[in-house]
Amino acid sequence: MSDNKLETTQTVKVFVTAPQLLEQTLGKRFLNPFQNIPKNSITSGFIAIDKVTKGYQGGDLVTIAVRPGIGKTSFLLSMLNNIVLCENHYCGVFSIERTANQLIKRLIESTTGISVDKINKGNLSDIECNHVRSTVKGIAKARLLIDDQVGISTDTIKEKARSMKSEGAEIILIDHLELLHSNKTHSGCEADDLCNVMIELKELAVELNIPIIVFSQLVKPILYKNKYKYTPDYINEHTDTLIFLNRPSYYHINQIDHVADDTAEITIAKNINIGEMQTVNLRIVESLGQFKDLN
Repeated sequence: MSDNKLETTQTVKVFVTAPQLLEQTLGKRFLNPFQNIPKNSITSGFIAIDKVTKGYQGGDLVTIAVRPGIGKTSFLLSMLNNIVLCENHYCGVFSIERTANQLIKRLIESTTGISVDKINKGNLSDIECNHVRSTVKGIAKARLLIDDQVGISTDTIKEKARSMKSEGAEIILIDHLELLHSNKTHSGCEADDLCNVMIELKELAVELNIPIIVFSQLVKPILYKNKYKYTPDYINEHTDTLIFLNRPSYYHINQIDHVADDTAEITIAKNINIGEMQTVNLRIVESLGQFKDLN
């Protein structure tokens, strides 16, 4: 069956499946952009990033550090679109900064390119209506669990994350680190509670054997005495993959570095697959609030 060619099915009257037809019609780069990624990895859905990180493994703690105004929520939503809607992975989200309703509203607007207000008012063309219906059906079927409790502790996250894992969650996203607190004090963490939080999140990732991605909001670019520059030692030490999200246009340096206004710089500062830092570029689609690969 697998040897049948598209052009022979009409003469020998053999059924052919949709996946077989897609393989014969579309290029491998489109159908399987992550062919060099280990099968047990969860990819971010960004080819440029996943080529460097090789995806995220069970037990990994990933920190994505972002300055305010750069697009933290847009990047999170783009990852959700890639991981849940495109790759059909089961994902748990702790949305501490926004309510679940706000997050879903942003996800609908990001994936459809149409405001929820416009959708609810019914001011849609036939093409827009079909597009929205198709997209919303996909979101409705998404394997996505969202918890939006504020002032949450790591003890509560552990309890809820275990429930998410029992439901089938393969990866957990947390937005964001600075809104968490711990009820425990670990050795060496007496001066900063977020140090305790990082230790417990890493322990949780190992316990559940799934990747946990935590976003960290950088208040200001403090220069620390380590190669990661902008994050404190407790993040650098306890995270397996450290990623900085930056937009040159936000600092008005595009003309100096000849970087396009719609370009985002993603610096992978720490990962088992690299030695020195590596920087890749993504494209920002402002109208959709989305991050995409350049090609």
